[in-house]
Amino acid sequence: MLVDLFKRRSLEDPETDLTATELASWLGATYTPSSGESVSITTAMRTSAVFACVRVIAESVASLPLIVYQRMGGRGKRRAPEHPLYELLHGIPNPHMTAVELRENLAGHVCLWGIAYCEKVYDGAGRIRELWPLRPDRMVLRQEDGKPSWWQYTMSSGEAIALSMDRVWRTRGIGIDRYTGSSVISQAREAIGTALATEKYGGLFFANAAHPGGVLQTDKKLNQAAATNLKASWEAAHKGMDYAHRIAVLEEGVQWQQVGMQHDDAQFLETRNFQVVEIARMFRMPLHMIGDLTRATFSNIEHQGIEFVTLTLAPWLTRFEQSARRDLLSESERKSYFVEHLVDGLLRGDIQSRYQAYATGRQNGWLSANDIRELENMNPVDGGDIYLVPLNMVPADDIGSIRSNGATPEGRVLLPEIRSDASGSAESRRRIAESYRRLVAQATERILKREEADIMRRAEKLLRAGDVAGFLTWLEEFYRDHPAFYEQYMLPVLESLAELITADAYGELGMEGTFNEALDAFVREFTATAAAKYCYSNHGQLREVVREAETGEELAALQARFDEWIEKTPDKQAMRQTVRCQNAVTREVWIGVGISKLRWVTHGENCPYCNALSGKVVGINSWFLDGDVDFEPEGADGPIRPSYNIGHAPAHDGCDCGIAPGG
Repeated sequence: MLVDLFKRRSLEDPETDLTATELASWLGATYTPSSGESVSITTAMRTSAVFACVRVIAESVASLPLIVYQRMGGRGKRRAPEHPLYELLHGIPNPHMTAVELRENLAGHVCLWGIAYCEKVYDGAGRIRELWPLRPDRMVLRQEDGKPSWWQYTMSSGEAIALSMDRVWRTRGIGIDRYTGSSVISQAREAIGTALATEKYGGLFFANAAHPGGVLQTDKKLNQAAATNLKASWEAAHKGMDYAHRIAVLEEGVQWQQVGMQHDDAQFLETRNFQVVEIARMFRMPLHMIGDLTRATFSNIEHQGIEFVTLTLAPWLTRFEQSARRDLLSESERKSYFVEHLVDGLLRGDIQSRYQAYATGRQNGWLSANDIRELENMNPVDGGDIYLVPLNMVPADDIGSIRSNGATPEGRVLLPEIRSDASGSAESRRRIAESYRRLVAQATERILKREEADIMRRAEKLLRAGDVAGFLTWLEEFYRDHPAFYEQYMLPVLESLAELITADAYGELGMEGTFNEALDAFVREFTATAAAKYCYSNHGQLREVVREAETGEELAALQARFDEWIEKTPDKQAMRQTVRCQNAVTREVWIGVGISKLRWVTHGENCPYCNALSGKVVGINSWFLDGDVDFEPEGADGPIRPSYNIGHAPAHDGCDCGIAPGG
């Protein structure tokens, strides 16, 4: 009766009946592969590899925001939270589920059954107000006159209800017809069956633990009752994990003879590992995503994660986006609205790669400062929406107008540091460095917050217990390792800055040159020195804070110092490191091309110290100021004494002077 009820003609060929295998797959029934293990949706999910693959895909798809956008004039777009579909896909689709739960459910259905269905509930105005997932194994497509007409859905109570075609959102996987998808489970049933069989074999092996597959033999003749008793007594004494490895005592010439195959001979573990690979292959799942790190290394794991997004997730995301456009948007809405996942967060690389990419986008005009800040989950800043275009990428016909007003006819604004009237000069390099101060300040703030979190956490533990000596010992160890963390955050910013400074330094000489390996090594050494100085200073200050604090007040004193640092240090470091880096790189470039003298250059109004140095010329390997020697020019409030020889600016905190060839 059940077969008669569901017997139908093929959608592709109305004269062809469904095969028994197709009917079984449609109903979610089991199939027995050559391994002998029945494979169904339920049994397949008991295989760890299948469960892991389905879980990773479903959770990944569901966790990505699915946004409704409205097309703007030209090529722009904006989020459309006012659209009724926005809340259903991004917030609450029905009274009992969140959007993540709904889409996780649907993605799991496509993975397991090859198709997912969702009922659309409309309000009186014809707008979708709720979305409810439907079990694929309970859906049957009905047709009239050889054409699909409606869906029949069987409720858990057994009641069958009819759903019109426009009431179902349908998303399918790879398939051979227009309406249904092909289940990965059905296609991978041999691999899954083998995996189930190996798991069952392993379970039985440990359950028996008496090396089944052997015989008890004796020269004496045993009647049926004696043989049965001997077997029963052997199993009672040795079968099962609780009785494994007991000493066996055999009487009256009885001997044990192993005739079964050992695990090593059967390559049991290799078989299990191979089945994991086979199942992962069917889902196109990178092995490291399901806990197999045998092929993952420190150098390739990040790129494997990106490949997971681009090669594994992308087809699933596209399926849901396009089916949502087809089934959830009206024909008129499709002209203005579309649905798209946000995958930027999963494609983010390491901090160095990101900063280099941001610098490229910023320099070439397709990222603004606020675009970058948004990508880094930071709030926008005033003036951060300006897009900057390098002069050498502007059409030649526009150069005249650019030189007159600093902007192209299209209204594109140029960075102050690369305007034609300043390019290749100490002034242009000052402006380049100035544009990087925000990035250096942000990197410094992150470094400080990491310091604060780690140090205060340990201080809470040790200082509250009165172990000041133990804390100071730990603090020394912390700052021994902290320079590496400083370099991790600061180096990408300074390398990006150095690339622009290099081009400008060559440009002032009328030469062309690029940021090469030697200059990169120089910047790395420069950053390492800055990290060492930063950590040496902070370590010394915190050590003194703890030693000078009243007993029991050490924690409060430490927190007060961190509060002060977080307020002031980022801007100080930004000023100091950008000025030092741009002048140090310029000097290194000019040493490489044979410049023999440097001239001190000031910008605008300056202090007495910088004014006294303005125009001073020294050999490129000499010093403008000697270390540990007082310098007190006329008009100064007092002397300054640099702790090291000054070969370029800054001469003191707040100095933003530069250098030029000295002739």
